[in-house]
Amino acid sequence: MQHVTVKVFRFDPEKDEAPYYKTYTVPVEGPTSVLALLKYIYEELDPTLAFMGEHLCYKGVCACCVAKVNGVVEKTCMKIVNPGEEVIVEPIDGQPIIRDLMTDPGKQVTTKDGVFIIMKGALVRIKSRKL
Repeated sequence: MQHVTVKVFRFDPEKDEAPYYKTYTVPVEGPTSVLALLKYIYEELDPTLAFMGEHLCYKGVCACCVAKVNGVVEKTCMKIVNPGEEVIVEPIDGQPIIRDLMTDPGKQVTTKDGVFIIMKGALVRIKSRKL
């Protein structure tokens, strides 16, 4: 069986002192989506992984599954990788991290005083990574 090596950004602001990366080896039979890799990791290897994996369209329409894949913002349901490849999956920039790959895009609230975007989580900027 062939495999894909997936390095995933991990960070729980309530428990971890700093972000880190964890590497997983995922068996694949052929080209597969990054979202399918994340779901395999969650279901078979590490149920603590947090990512937007539920209530998705799986057609690239809703953009709920957006993450950075090898430094490029991608819809993970549409980003295909081949056996033997290595991918790095990180949260998108500019949104607070709730946990791991889950970010808070914010909720827009309109009041008589203005329009506000309310976010929760930890804002982390990845300046460089050593892998």
